Amino acid sequence: MAVPQENPGVIQMHKRKSLPKDPIAAELAHVYAFLHTLTDFPSDELVTPSTRSFIQSLLAELNHQGLNIPDPFVLCPDLSLSELAQAYTGLFISAVPRLPAPPYASIYSDGDSSLCGRGLVEAEAFYQSVGFYPCCGDEPADHLACELAFLAHLAAKEAWDVEQDFLKRHFRPWFRVFRDRLGRADPHPFYSMTMDLVNFFTMPETQPESYR
Repeated sequence: MAVPQENPGVIQMHKRKSLPKDPIAAELAHVYAFLHTLTDFPSDELVTPSTRSFIQSLLAELNHQGLNIPDPFVLCPDLSLSELAQAYTGLFISAVPRLPAPPYASIYSDGDSSLCGRGLVEAEAFYQSVGFYPCCGDEPADHLACELAFLAHLAAKEAWDVEQDFLKRHFRPWFRVFRDRLGRADPHPFYSMTMDLVNFFTMPETQPESYR
């Protein structure tokens, strides 16, 4: 798939690293890095014209392939940073009486909705296997944004065997449950779109055929 011209601000995290020589790998690394930014706590760059243009170009490209993901900038034309921050907090950080969808692998991997459990141990084992050291701030390393940063790292290194193993044995099983739970919470259109994009780009059939 031809990925639209990247937003320099959004994917600067990835730009600090050397890009793979394979153009498909570079495109996938760019997308993973972009999704990492979308799933982290919102910052000013999410509501810039360049980010909006990149998202709309990406959605248009996917629409040509038959995947219709609603455009949050059409549904919410006056979308602001404060609106995104409020939506993110209510979905993923703090809500009464119950947080709709905590974005941590351990919540969905252990069966008892506990933090820092088996999902975290699995994620850290994968990270250590390739010498990856996530910059997650105060978040556990099995946060969705951290795991997408790891996928960007693997694509940049063209470590396809590890990527496929990580997706199959760790990421996809918990992400499917998380996404279903989020969907039942009637999420903000921006985060509904974000999880649709994460789902699409991490599905086995989306991966380049030569790397499966």
